[in-house]
Amino acid sequence: MLDATINVAQIEIRSNTAQVPAPSETEPVARLVIYTDATFIGRIGAGLAVNIPTSVTKEPGFYSTSRARTTLSGQVIPGVGGHNYRALSLDSRYKIDETGMNEIKAGRRFIGQGFPFFIDLSDESHKLPFDKLYATDRNQMQLAFESGVNRFLYSRRWEFEEKF
Repeated sequence: MLDATINVAQIEIRSNTAQVPAPSETEPVARLVIYTDATFIGRIGAGLAVNIPTSVTKEPGFYSTSRARTTLSGQVIPGVGGHNYRALSLDSRYKIDETGMNEIKAGRRFIGQGFPFFIDLSDESHKLPFDKLYATDRNQMQLAFESGVNRFLYSRRWEFEEKF
């Protein structure tokens, strides 16, 4: 087993996330060491990436949980509290193959517990206003798929909401 060392100063950061290439494609990593002079490092996702192609249609959205507040004197203060987040709807119509399905099956325990996905959209960035997303599917506690008849291909409409 390998030890992986990452120097954060040498990583290009885009959309507040960075993707680090695996130190080895064949040998598992036993320990991950990160060097940084930052006071806060954020989330770290380590694991295998699975490519799930999507259809041409992309539906990005920008949302907020802020609500207007009315004071006792009747004055309306717009946009108090809350946070802003991104949402993305993707359709993978008959594009999830056996490799992708096996990874989803292997991680179903954590997916069912509501852990977010690290989503790399860099292949689709020419069609979207962002290329990385840390999100959960709106209905990931009950993942259902449509199957193909002739080949091992599955479909799903993903409704991702950004998490923090």
